[in-house]
Amino acid sequence: MSTSPPRLLAGATLIFWGGLTEHTMLGLIAAIILEARAWVGLRWDFKRDAYIKAWQFCILCGAFISILAWMNGMKVGEIHTMFVWAPLIVLPLELAQRYGNASNIQLNTFSFFARKKMKRDLEQGRNIYPRKINTGYPYIAVAILATAMASRNELYHFIGLSLVIGACLFAYMRKSGFRPWAWASAFLLVIFLSYIGQWGMFKLYYSYTGAEEPAAGHRTSANESRTSIGRLGKLKLSPRIFWRMKVTEGNTPKLLRTATYNLYSRARWLHKHDIDENRDDEDYIDPTDIDVSRERQITTFKEIADLPEYSNIDLLGELDEGIKANPIPLPHFTLAIDIGDLETEASIDCNSLGTVRMHNSDYSVVEYSVWIGKESTTEILPTNYDLETPAQELESLRRICHRLDLYNKNLTTREKIRKIRRFFNTEFKYTTHLTTAKIERGKRQSAIGIFLETTRAGHCEYFATSAALLLREANVPARYCVGFSVNELNTDRDEWLMRGTHAHAWCRVWIEEKNKSGQLKGHWEDVDLTPAAWESIEGGNTHLWKQKLADWWQRLREDFLIWRTRETNKTKVYIVVVVIVTLLLLWISWRLWQTRQRRSLRKNPRYQRPNDSAVTPLHKLERLAAKKIGSRTEGTPLGEWLQGIGKLDDSTEHQLEDELSRAIELHSVIRFDPEGSTPEKNHELRELCVSLRKRIKDLPSKPNRA
Repeated sequence: MSTSPPRLLAGATLIFWGGLTEHTMLGLIAAIILEARAWVGLRWDFKRDAYIKAWQFCILCGAFISILAWMNGMKVGEIHTMFVWAPLIVLPLELAQRYGNASNIQLNTFSFFARKKMKRDLEQGRNIYPRKINTGYPYIAVAILATAMASRNELYHFIGLSLVIGACLFAYMRKSGFRPWAWASAFLLVIFLSYIGQWGMFKLYYSYTGAEEPAAGHRTSANESRTSIGRLGKLKLSPRIFWRMKVTEGNTPKLLRTATYNLYSRARWLHKHDIDENRDDEDYIDPTDIDVSRERQITTFKEIADLPEYSNIDLLGELDEGIKANPIPLPHFTLAIDIGDLETEASIDCNSLGTVRMHNSDYSVVEYSVWIGKESTTEILPTNYDLETPAQELESLRRICHRLDLYNKNLTTREKIRKIRRFFNTEFKYTTHLTTAKIERGKRQSAIGIFLETTRAGHCEYFATSAALLLREANVPARYCVGFSVNELNTDRDEWLMRGTHAHAWCRVWIEEKNKSGQLKGHWEDVDLTPAAWESIEGGNTHLWKQKLADWWQRLREDFLIWRTRETNKTKVYIVVVVIVTLLLLWISWRLWQTRQRRSLRKNPRYQRPNDSAVTPLHKLERLAAKKIGSRTEGTPLGEWLQGIGKLDDSTEHQLEDELSRAIELHSVIRFDPEGSTPEKNHELRELCVSLRKRIKDLPSKPNRA
């Protein structure tokens, strides 16, 4: 591809990229620098090695941006998302192409091995003819693909993509002879192909990255958890470390609760709430901040008279970037939270079920400390939602409750829990691989009903959901919780690890008991009724060398990100990056300034017609002819210059050349022999010029160098 794109097309594409990727200013600056080639006379006589160095510099820029992204919390597996910056990463090579004297560069510029082969061929005396390319159109294609990678508005991307491709089509057809109807038909075809192409690019992106399409799929959030209940096949859990915990004071909590829900409907658990003037529309309250020391602030959700100086546990982990407000894991009876250096970038809030969210965090990896008390400070008393059971589950629940005698009013809550635990431990099996159950003909059952009465095999979501619904049917308020089980200790670092395989679900049950004074008092308590065998089944191969290497790399990255978030280290990182970038740009600018060349924007000055000279109809064809054969230079007669139009005519009849010769002859008579000029000759020249205009429009443009 040796043809350069028309002027302003690449710049418009960069502005389109900047607008849809929310980098408008960067796109505008890059567009101005790129298109300034047509307005300034600076050029460089770049040799082959210069283009190779420009390409290597692009690779260096890509590596540098990837490192900065990694420092900012991006995972190694997400580096492919850096392609959104491709228009800026390869901009140095495109600038070298634009401002260099060469119209094309060798294709082996992009391959180390191809260059080695060419060097070897030259040493052995072989004749080589390297292929060359103009990077203009490939650069526009890169910008379009980068826009598709980052654009969240498919409509705007489709419109922009259609316009860019339509402009490319117009530039091509203009050189080969512009025909409006042909262009319109081709443009409509382009719109259709653009839609198919955009759909394909988005599908390819979602398939490659594993990202969810808009309005498809759902993440577990503070307000909703879509379980895997009813899905067949094997439930796959990641062995990656999600959270790390150090116990600094007191006992180690067995469960860390991330979110709590109180309404079950068709394999989904929801957070349902009544209107409360002390909470916002989503049922969240802001925390109360109390000063513990001059150095930091502790966040609580209830006024506390006396708080210990040191926390009980420290947690470190990574937030889900796809959720603006992330639920964070906390132990039973959380009393207070300290988010440390994050307090200027992040904040936390809590809902009535005790789910605590962290939001507005500029960093994906966070660290916070937790104080554990003797009672819940974040949850409200039971409501009607904590006793609701879905209508489609009632028949199965009632049969099980009658069998276990859970309707017995003489049973305490703890006795009911023991009966359900014994039922699950003796008659059920924990498994993450579910198959189709055999169901009696004419009998309709839900997934929970099948689990309780037919398969009696499932994972923690089945056990936690069934337990909560059975307790509710037995008139015991219960809620559904998700989080992590704490059962893997790293003795080398004295920290507990919570992996994806440790993700767990259990119940939060309201238990009323008499205190020492004989008064009946209730509290929320974690109740895990999943058979204990699940921990050994989900243990996984965490001792394999591959997993150990992945754990080491993850710790290294997270520890660095935590180090970087501290205020004293932010300035150090910023100064180092700025100094490196500034020195590099100064060195490149100095080298380019030393090798610059000044040249006129036009090799030959355009012809300027004297003001007092006669004008004939043939002069009016000059602008149209210039689009086909280039501008007329100073000192070139109009007739001699227009002869170039005849060379573009491939027809055998040569009507264009005949008409052009006659028009030039009449033009010379009218302009230089006023006595020989008659009204008849003027009329004949006007008619010839009308015919010539139609013929010239259909001619292809003369190929020129970029």
